[in-house]
Amino acid sequence: MGGHIVLVVHNPDLHEQLIQGLAGEGYCALCFRSVEEAVAYLRGPGCPAFVVVFNLTMRRQSDYIALSELNVSRPELQMLFVAQEHNLMLELLSKGNRAVRILDMPLNHPESAAILRHALVTATPSARELAGDASSSPAVAVLPYSDEFLRRVGMADVPVLVSGETGAGKEIMARRLCAYSRRAGKPFLKLNCAALPSELAESELFGCVKGAFTGAVADRQGRFETAQGGTLLLDEVGDMDLRLQTKLLQVLQDGEIQPLGSNRTVKVDVRVMAATHRDLTRAIQEGNFREDLYYRLNVIKIMIPPLRERRDEILFLADTLLARHLPDGCEPPAINEEFKRFLLEYRWPGNVRELENVMRRFIVYQDSALLIQEMLEVEGEARSGIGLANLASFPDGRAAGEPESINESAGRKRPDRVDRPDRLDQLAEASRIAETELLLDALEATRWNRRQAAASLQIEYKAFLYKLQKYGIVESKVKRREISA
Repeated sequence: MGGHIVLVVHNPDLHEQLIQGLAGEGYCALCFRSVEEAVAYLRGPGCPAFVVVFNLTMRRQSDYIALSELNVSRPELQMLFVAQEHNLMLELLSKGNRAVRILDMPLNHPESAAILRHALVTATPSARELAGDASSSPAVAVLPYSDEFLRRVGMADVPVLVSGETGAGKEIMARRLCAYSRRAGKPFLKLNCAALPSELAESELFGCVKGAFTGAVADRQGRFETAQGGTLLLDEVGDMDLRLQTKLLQVLQDGEIQPLGSNRTVKVDVRVMAATHRDLTRAIQEGNFREDLYYRLNVIKIMIPPLRERRDEILFLADTLLARHLPDGCEPPAINEEFKRFLLEYRWPGNVRELENVMRRFIVYQDSALLIQEMLEVEGEARSGIGLANLASFPDGRAAGEPESINESAGRKRPDRVDRPDRLDQLAEASRIAETELLLDALEATRWNRRQAAASLQIEYKAFLYKLQKYGIVESKVKRREISA
């Protein structure tokens, strides 16, 4: 594949000849109908596009702000604006920026394809290396799906189930599939099924009428109605309540919804995608997920490999995420060879989301040795804990698939274990102390960001909050001696 180009146009059908021509030469062109959708895709971790063309009128201040921020976070991105659509706002944006250019011909002009190809070639060196061919583009090559396959899936307009570990990039994949589809310019909405109680999730999905329940002070549209004609991503669908699963199945079968407290039905035209980190086949066996809903959602299944299985992508993502969060006018800290080796050898339990947090801390620390030491300490203490997710996979505390010598290879001594208790009450106390220590470590490592801490421990956010409440850990940096005393 020669490279990725993003087209932001009002009507993609008018540019089908250009898209097909680029595809025939090994280039992939994705179409969006709004600046907002395009920017969301271009800011995604591992986004393989390095040229974006705007062929629509932009008069909103929010568009200017979004493009300005994109300019800062992705300085290697070549941005082209069709001449007859540009205005004063875009002139201000392009002033003094060599990556912003005005295209002085219509986008459907016969020479436009050559100009776009040239834009890819003349991108910055880092972008040119990635856009040269698919074998040198980690963001494309590591996934077991070709662009041609993903394009067919995107255009198919059928339900898709995206599976993978937390933080691996499931939402990015869903947005990418949406970008390939004819719904690209329509709303793309997301609902996290694990973040809301079942009652609220039902009203969020289907809407409600005034007085349907306590707090329903007015009629309200649900996500299905709001996303009419577009795409709805059900994130963490494996955590959806069984009763709500039944209603969702009916919507997928009939294409109709019924707002809470209402007798009326509303026809909806929405493509449903679902994402989960859970094993849904196991959830079916345990009675936690409906088998018929699983087969409704699983028309096509996309599996996102964890970051530890995409080693060739790590350094590329590190550079991309570092540039994204670097303050304007600041020089990026150098990623030396020692830090590169560590990034490649680390397990990345939090996947791309954890890598992003590490790069943000690196910008603050400006010291790779300090960051490596901190990550090793958190990793070592996590393995010595008792009772958290995946830490009981092996008797010695290793997670499944982890080499036994990882601590020894890092030159560190494994922390002393809690003495084996002989009574159940001693076991409970030892578990409480170990879990409390591990929770505090995760909170301190993420500057007390609870969502990031939960992600780093690979446990559900609600379960994480429950444990904080259970052990009396409040939003203050309590000394560990006081907690474990």
